[in-house]
Amino acid sequence: MNKLLSAGFSRLWKNKCFWIGIIFLPGIIICALFSNYHDMKLGYFQTTLDAYLYGIYMLIGAFTAIWSSLFLGTEYSDGTVRNKLICGHGRTAVYLSSLVICFASSLLVCLAAVLITFVVGIPLFGLPQSQAAVMAVNYGYGILMTAALSGLFTLPAMLITSKPVSSVVCIMGFFALLFLTIVIINRLDAPEMISGMYQMSIDGSVIPQEPVPNPHYLRGASRKIHEFLRDLLPLGISMQLNQEGALQHPLQSCLLALFVTAGTTAGGILAFRRKDLK
Repeated sequence: MNKLLSAGFSRLWKNKCFWIGIIFLPGIIICALFSNYHDMKLGYFQTTLDAYLYGIYMLIGAFTAIWSSLFLGTEYSDGTVRNKLICGHGRTAVYLSSLVICFASSLLVCLAAVLITFVVGIPLFGLPQSQAAVMAVNYGYGILMTAALSGLFTLPAMLITSKPVSSVVCIMGFFALLFLTIVIINRLDAPEMISGMYQMSIDGSVIPQEPVPNPHYLRGASRKIHEFLRDLLPLGISMQLNQEGALQHPLQSCLLALFVTAGTTAGGILAFRRKDLK
């Protein structure tokens, strides 16, 4: 296992796609910070650095999907996976080492983006108002989310030998996951009452109406199911942190992130051990 990890990290440091990601994603953060600072100076809105502390997580999800398929797909196309097995490495060790490399690379990119957020953001917006302990806990949630996404996208990347097909599956899987998460959160964010409605009388005057119940507001078991699905989907952590700066069900979200990581890893190992590598 140590030899596999050593070889994997050696390939990682030489991989151009990894360095593009570690430069490109922080670059997006820098552009967003300066753009919003410019708009703030023009008086369009007022904001603090807290609004940008967790924006990297959505980008990390996209990076993990693309990176896993490209990096592991290259190992198949170059015959690296077959060579590892010929050298006597077990399939479980090969799968786990690939997962660790993908997880570590996503964390490194995330770390670079977080550091850039503080280095560039503090001179522009000042120190964040959130307590250090709260930020540390929220970044811990982000690590669990990254682990779940790594497990989720390593599975198809290790089971599909064709790099183009693997890339399409992982990228489409990310967008499907993103779309589903947005739909669920929008349903949960629907207001219980609809207000701001007006009615025009016969004489032409506008009469404000009393708030009425929202038929799309989720109640009872339906709301519980949607909350569970939001906490189950890894990107649900990202969206909650971006919108609210906290998780509504921290313990449940953490346990479900660990469940997704463990479940996808166990399923991936079992399938990879049965896979016919010709």
